[in-house]
Amino acid sequence: MTSPRYLSAARDAGRMADRPLLVTLQGGRVAIDEILLEIWRYAQERSLADVVAHFADFPADGVRAALACLAEGGLLTRQGTEAPERESKNQRAAWHGGGSEAISPKTGGERVSVVLVTHNSRAWLDICLPSLTAQTWRDIEVIIVDNGSRDDTIARLRATHPEIRVLEMPAPSSLAAAINAGVQAASGDFFLLLNPDVRLAPDALAELVSVARRNPDAAAVVPKLSFLYAPGFLNGLGNHVGRFGFGVDNALGHLDLGQFDHWRDLPSACFAAALIPRWAWQAVGPMDEEFPLYYEDSEWSYRARLLGWRIVGAPQAVVYHAYGGHAEAQPQAGLSAFKLERAAWGRYRFACKIPQAPWRFLWTYALDDVLRAGLALLRRQGDVLQAYRRVWTRLWRERKTLRAARREVQSRRRVTDAALFALQRHIPPPRVWRGMPELTWNSVLHEYLPLIKAGKTRSMPEFDSSPVHLLIVSHDVVGEKMAGPGMRYLEMARALQGDALQVTLAMPGEAALSDAGVPLAAYRGASDLRILLAESDVVLFSAYLLERYPFLAEGAPRRVVDLYDPLVLENLHYHLDEPLEAQQARNRQVVTQMNRLVQAGDFFLCGNERQRDFWLGVLAANGRVNPSTYAQDSTLRQLLDVVGIGIPARRPQHETPFLRGVHPAVPEDARIVLWGGGIWNWLDPLTLVRAWPQVLTRHPNARLVFMGTRHPNPQVPVHEMAHKTEALAEELGEKGRSIIFLEWVPYTQREALLVEADVGVTLHPVHVETRYSARTRVLDYLWARLPVVITEGDVTSEWVREYDLGCVVPESGVDAVAQALLDVLGQPKEAFAPAFTPLLERFTWKRVVQPLAQYCLHGAPAPDRVSGTKQYGSLLPTGTPSLVGQAALVWRTQGLRAMLRKGMRYLQWRLRY
Repeated sequence: MTSPRYLSAARDAGRMADRPLLVTLQGGRVAIDEILLEIWRYAQERSLADVVAHFADFPADGVRAALACLAEGGLLTRQGTEAPERESKNQRAAWHGGGSEAISPKTGGERVSVVLVTHNSRAWLDICLPSLTAQTWRDIEVIIVDNGSRDDTIARLRATHPEIRVLEMPAPSSLAAAINAGVQAASGDFFLLLNPDVRLAPDALAELVSVARRNPDAAAVVPKLSFLYAPGFLNGLGNHVGRFGFGVDNALGHLDLGQFDHWRDLPSACFAAALIPRWAWQAVGPMDEEFPLYYEDSEWSYRARLLGWRIVGAPQAVVYHAYGGHAEAQPQAGLSAFKLERAAWGRYRFACKIPQAPWRFLWTYALDDVLRAGLALLRRQGDVLQAYRRVWTRLWRERKTLRAARREVQSRRRVTDAALFALQRHIPPPRVWRGMPELTWNSVLHEYLPLIKAGKTRSMPEFDSSPVHLLIVSHDVVGEKMAGPGMRYLEMARALQGDALQVTLAMPGEAALSDAGVPLAAYRGASDLRILLAESDVVLFSAYLLERYPFLAEGAPRRVVDLYDPLVLENLHYHLDEPLEAQQARNRQVVTQMNRLVQAGDFFLCGNERQRDFWLGVLAANGRVNPSTYAQDSTLRQLLDVVGIGIPARRPQHETPFLRGVHPAVPEDARIVLWGGGIWNWLDPLTLVRAWPQVLTRHPNARLVFMGTRHPNPQVPVHEMAHKTEALAEELGEKGRSIIFLEWVPYTQREALLVEADVGVTLHPVHVETRYSARTRVLDYLWARLPVVITEGDVTSEWVREYDLGCVVPESGVDAVAQALLDVLGQPKEAFAPAFTPLLERFTWKRVVQPLAQYCLHGAPAPDRVSGTKQYGSLLPTGTPSLVGQAALVWRTQGLRAMLRKGMRYLQWRLRY
């Protein structure tokens, strides 16, 4: 795909309260900020590459995301790309009132009755009715209920649409009463309730009916509402009512990138557009006509859910709505006293009828009203004070009828409040400013960019050709001297690195490794890691990193957790010599950390199939094995897969001698027995040293070499087992003679030692950690085609036995170890070489890392983060600045009043049910 060029699709509308505004081609206003205004202005007539290069001081992906968001919001037009346009030819025809000759009619035997209430709505009907005529669903009857219009709506309808049935309310009434009258007169199997200020996409009705058919327990099906005059932004997908503030449309003002298209179960339907099956209307009952305006749709929807029915979203059915009833998106100063009175009464009536514990809502509503009334008093807004007086008077006067209505509803309850209000807890707060959709650099960087890079949105041309960036965060050193974890992550990074997947390996301390083959980055603290995370699409971490840097759980859009090391099992043996109370404390700590790890990830790695069974149990115990992850993949391989230790495709290098003829105790003809890793507390080098005198009786030129006595990470203390091993060798008189202890062999030089060695040895007690381990150094033995002497009980010992790669010995068997070494040393190591070929092919690093590579390139956040157990997933910005920082930014850029207003909005959102 070619790089897009950009043309303006909007005009600069100047400023309001020193806030830049852009106007869409349809006439809608969008509030932006200074950075986006600068990017929008510069982008016109320029290519993507030009714009990114010009804003070199900004994160490149942030600029790409800003251009994508401006284009998707209808503020820029892309040229030179095959990206689909937002509106099809038929949608544009419907918008202009044109025909629909390209549409394929659809019908399935059910009739849809459109019930539309008008009040001085003639202008809106010129937009709405042609879009109904253009529907692909043909079996439609339209019933218009006029609720006291004073314009020529009725006369115009009868002259231009004689086929439409028009009902006149005998006197102006509530919206609910008018809808009830229309439904009572309807003959359809479904009722499509509409506001007049909407325009339907041609397939909207067919899609709504299709979703209703697939969900027979749905009391209402809800389309995606987009702003009529700013169609790139959401008016909402249903709505919800909370304990604080007024009811609000879900995702109001958010840029529509498809990130909400997975929503299905909704708290409530917005009756600006909603499809209701006839059976549902009969089961739930008509609308409550005591709602004069506002909350009547929410009360009906929550009442339906209270009875056990569902409200289901149909995001593929798109309806364009003139939010607030404006001819175009106009700035709003807030609710008028007229509307405020009706909204305040509506939420009190809702709270009295629907919740099991109405006081939880009533006291917060009362507090909110008192604060608003106090503010109105200070501003001398007498009409607002009178509105509140009338609401509170009515609430007291009708308390008995409210209690009766409550008893009737609660007597039919089938669902608890906890379930009734749970759906709305993960809905993001609105993004509107004075009634206009809002798009800012902060929202681009911390909300939309992570969604785009995580694959939660539609494909964006600005990112289609971009490689995926993987950040591997090692908890251990990566350098000339390193232990198993550092080796694992270095080789993993090398195997993954390519054009489509670019890998950065981060390690603590200095990056002291020449010719690593991948970019290395040192981190010394949280600030370094945060910078690296901001530039990554996927982050991989493990072990105790999450305890030290908890923000990793909210870092890159996708998180891979490496469970290769079963810490909780390893620690049982590691701290065995400590007092029981100390062991228990450490165990509680590591169990807590393990649980945090499995809660934090989207995709998990383990070392072998046996480990996978263990970690599946841990994931299940933490709720990560659930219907969502099972529906994604019944094998759960897309949740947890095996990425163990691999073997480099090349042979180990031996350019110059390392020990033979170089070390004074190692002659040229020495038979080298290699202990190829650290001397850790959970291993058993003592048995090897005790067996060594028997080996010397047959092979006096044998040399036992321990590759590392001290961990290359200076923060890791010397293990007690290392001291014990050296002491035993000293006691036997062989330390420095036939038993050689090296502090730690550099990573590149270890290859020469592997080539020079004749046997590789790894011994361990047989305990629970052994069963699940896969020793890094044993894979080194296999790479060098070294015959292996190993204790039974772990996975690698099974390979040795299965492929006849050496000898498997019992635990603590001194004589067995001595005999195994004598047997192996009794023949040249080349005799074992052919047996290694199958394993070498099976465990190449390129093959081992394939599950991880596939996830990085094609995977998505875990489904239980975007649906299922977490109904709406984690849609909040990742890596967002602190609340104090955000407040300071708003104060600095928009002023004190804006900061207070946004703070109140945030408080309302946090305190919703």
